[in-house]
Amino acid sequence: MSNTIKSETAHEAQKARRFSIHRRRVKLQNTPPKNVIFKLADTPDELSQACRLLYESYTQVGYMKEDGSGYRFTPFYVLPSCYTLIAKQGDTVIGTTTIIIKSLEELPVEQIFSLKHIQRWNRRIAEASSLTIHPDYRSQDGALIHALLKYMFQVAREDLGIHDLVMASTPKHMVFYEALLLFRRLSEEVIDAFDYVNGTTATGAYLNFTEMHQDYAAMYKDAPDEQNVFKYYMEYEFSNFQSLSKVTSAYNGNRWRPEHLDHFLHGPIQGANSLTREDLDLLRRHYPSHDYDKIFARHSLSNAAALIDTNATGVIQSSTGNKTPIILRRIEEDRIHLTSERPYELLEGKELQLLHQNQQVEPIRVQSITLTGGLDATARYDPTSSPGIMALLTNKQRISPLEEETTSKAQNYQEDELAHVG
Repeated sequence: MSNTIKSETAHEAQKARRFSIHRRRVKLQNTPPKNVIFKLADTPDELSQACRLLYESYTQVGYMKEDGSGYRFTPFYVLPSCYTLIAKQGDTVIGTTTIIIKSLEELPVEQIFSLKHIQRWNRRIAEASSLTIHPDYRSQDGALIHALLKYMFQVAREDLGIHDLVMASTPKHMVFYEALLLFRRLSEEVIDAFDYVNGTTATGAYLNFTEMHQDYAAMYKDAPDEQNVFKYYMEYEFSNFQSLSKVTSAYNGNRWRPEHLDHFLHGPIQGANSLTREDLDLLRRHYPSHDYDKIFARHSLSNAAALIDTNATGVIQSSTGNKTPIILRRIEEDRIHLTSERPYELLEGKELQLLHQNQQVEPIRVQSITLTGGLDATARYDPTSSPGIMALLTNKQRISPLEEETTSKAQNYQEDELAHVG
């Protein structure tokens, strides 16, 4: 028993020394890369370039098999709950990453790791995925990858209100995230084959944004500026970071117009070839209006029951006036999926009130509430009592915005190696 404790202590000490070496090697700048704009990919050309860049990078390192398409495409790239971010120089996309907000469907990382121990009824979880840098723009000091990560953190925290950012990475690359960015392991387990990236070995980790400021300040309080991750990620402001303009309590990160969605599914990318029947059905439900009928008719999908993913706040009020705080996770035409700290109090609920800037708006008559496990519940509601919700489901309007290494030598990770992770 004592030998086991000594071995674990020695391992932790070794890891701490290794991480310390990594932190001393980092070189950060107080300005962003010149002539590079960081933004949401909101045009077909930008997303197409990102998919092509991912294909080239992922096939090079074995994260994807060559299939002749020239593009990496997953259903997440066109789901409204996914935000594809890019670094762009002139008209060229030179780096990209995505933020996939947790909804009722599993995140890619959930194929291999459980998130139950970090999930809370009122916290938002998202996955960082599909990170890559164009080979012509990789440098030894990692300026572009640090700027892209800083931008992703800023968008996730400030624009999307994410509390926990999860990710999967190879064990080799995970050292970077643990040592410098203070990610915490979801599990000490190493997965032999992660199908999402062609069976690559993977580890999982998460970053708690609500503790990020305090943790970074404590870790880097005495670090010089070029090694001060706290100053770089928490204090420096970069003027070439574009805030998102489309964020609402109903996510619409990549809600594309009919001609654009058709371009991704049936145009040069031929994205539909990468999708399962279930993927297509989910897309149809997120794009339910008749404007998209022709696109999905090619796959014999029509008359979809609409849904929207959301993280809107609200309360359920009982007939006695008791109010229970809730978070709406998904809205459908006949039911609302929600979470609550005290779900058992919802059973007598009669009315759902959305909250917007501390104001009550548009009460919704509740017909019944079913507890579905843990902190989750489903409320059946009367659609005629909420024309605003029905208009939203039919895309006629949007909800208003809501506020292995030695102890003496650490692995010398290069920007080129860190250019495609997650």
